[in-house]
Amino acid sequence: MATTSAALPLPTEDAPPKSGKRKLLVILIAVFAVLALAGGGAAWWFHQKAADVEAKGEEGTKSAKKPEGTKPPVFNTLEAFTVNLAGGDHFLQLGIVLQLKDEETGEKVKTWMPQIRSRLLLLLSSKTAEDLETSKGKQALVEAILAETRAPLGADGEKVQAVLLGSMLVQ
Repeated sequence: MATTSAALPLPTEDAPPKSGKRKLLVILIAVFAVLALAGGGAAWWFHQKAADVEAKGEEGTKSAKKPEGTKPPVFNTLEAFTVNLAGGDHFLQLGIVLQLKDEETGEKVKTWMPQIRSRLLLLLSSKTAEDLETSKGKQALVEAILAETRAPLGADGEKVQAVLLGSMLVQ
């Protein structure tokens, strides 16, 4: 039996035990595994965030134009106007589109359309070609058309939100 114990070498203080190297190797492998899992998780999370932002971006542009809970505007295209301009040498052909708050306002505009058309014909025929040459002149015309359109509607006139020019020809 003495031969058996002599065959096993006794550890010396100079040589570190083999179990310490294994412990270090296991710790390093565990650290790298945790880092790899954390990196993979972070990549997945950022990918999901990017997909969410992209999806919301498409919806966001739609909702930015129309806040939730509000109705879209109603557009009412008026029959084209053709009038002789003041001075007698030129005429104006004008297409007008009204932007209205709701359908109910559209019905009121239809009810008052004869008076609105008459007021607009008088307004347009009072302009000269020189009045309509500049962008300031055109903007002033739009504002005057808005005022003349709102007038017959009384308190509901504010529901006519804007006047848009569909076409304009001065000859």
